[in-house]
Amino acid sequence: MTVCVDMESEDQYPQRPSLGDPLMEFPPFESPSEQRKSRTSDRRPPTRKTKSRPQNSVHSALNGGIRLALCVAAVFASTVVLAQQGDDPTPAIASSPTNADTPSAAPIIAKKRVLVSDPANTAIVREIAGDLLIVESIIPPGANGHTYEPVPGDAIKAASADLYIENGMELNLAVTNFVRANYRSGTPELSLADAIPKNQVISTDTAEQIAAHGHAHSYNAHFWTNPEYAIMYAQQISTVLSQVDAANSATYTTRANAFIERLQVLDVAFAAAIASIPPQNKKLVVYHDSWSYFGRRYGIPVVGAIQPVSFSEPSADEIRKMIDQIRREAVPAFFGSEVFPSDVLKAVSAETQAKYYSDLSDEVLPGTPGTPEHSYEGMMIQNVRMMTTALGGNVSLLDNLTPGASPS
Repeated sequence: MTVCVDMESEDQYPQRPSLGDPLMEFPPFESPSEQRKSRTSDRRPPTRKTKSRPQNSVHSALNGGIRLALCVAAVFASTVVLAQQGDDPTPAIASSPTNADTPSAAPIIAKKRVLVSDPANTAIVREIAGDLLIVESIIPPGANGHTYEPVPGDAIKAASADLYIENGMELNLAVTNFVRANYRSGTPELSLADAIPKNQVISTDTAEQIAAHGHAHSYNAHFWTNPEYAIMYAQQISTVLSQVDAANSATYTTRANAFIERLQVLDVAFAAAIASIPPQNKKLVVYHDSWSYFGRRYGIPVVGAIQPVSFSEPSADEIRKMIDQIRREAVPAFFGSEVFPSDVLKAVSAETQAKYYSDLSDEVLPGTPGTPEHSYEGMMIQNVRMMTTALGGNVSLLDNLTPGASPS
């Protein structure tokens, strides 16, 4: 509230005249010549005392009136501002109003939190969730999910999650066990790999191990590098998000359908690009075997994976076998991984004369967060461009692909 204070106190001027006071006596009239003489001798106009009031002037009375008018104007302006802002001029905080007379703001509804086992599947979940949910990966981008050890902050993420989504098929099992030990009782959980038909799962056991047990015990669970399986993942994710957040069910369905349509376009373009690779080059030698389902989909088999099952550095004997295989297959290039950097691959390249590409990625997203390239689609387009170029195919077949673009 604006307060107007008169700078001259009433004690100093106990009988201040106001505008139009009948007791006020004005200065006598002066002729023009007299006025000129008065101005040359004394710039201040003469004043006369009243019979019963202290010395004052019309000028002082006008000043008093002007100050009064300014006070009125200031109070009026303050009233207008208060009317625009409400009863309290300070910004209101929705969760704790400062004035009981102010209508309470609409309650803030906290977004539900979805925790995902790995960065690659986190990217798929975000395509469907949009900004309606908080979606986080338990494994940070760029970390080795097979050897990642959770930190105390991960326990907080697990405890606050409203839904946990894992890849399944025991991929990164230690991480999933940690989340299960820390999330709240009754937290729903989705295993994406459950959507994959059992007869399409590739075993990582040797033929001898399978013969000894009569069945496989371990499997390759990197299904998402095949867009066909990523579509199956998206369908499951849409369903479970609609169950956890029913109010936005229609939005999740719409977003999932749009994402699936874009993946179908990628699938056709990827098939054409890989088909353009000369037959003698149509084979993959990789450091980490996360591309077997991609290879089976597009007819470019993984003929060698350098990294041991234990995820340790290859031994000298394993390196020698890989060099022999690259020479035998006569591949022009082989592929490393951003997540699994290894100096031995440069040595393999020098020994075999095959070009080494270090940044094939099954979960590290390219580009800057918030851009279309920083997505599952962006990652897969970049990977296929790299493979097609390295192995002698027609990369121009991928020119029309743009991450996030609606099919034309």
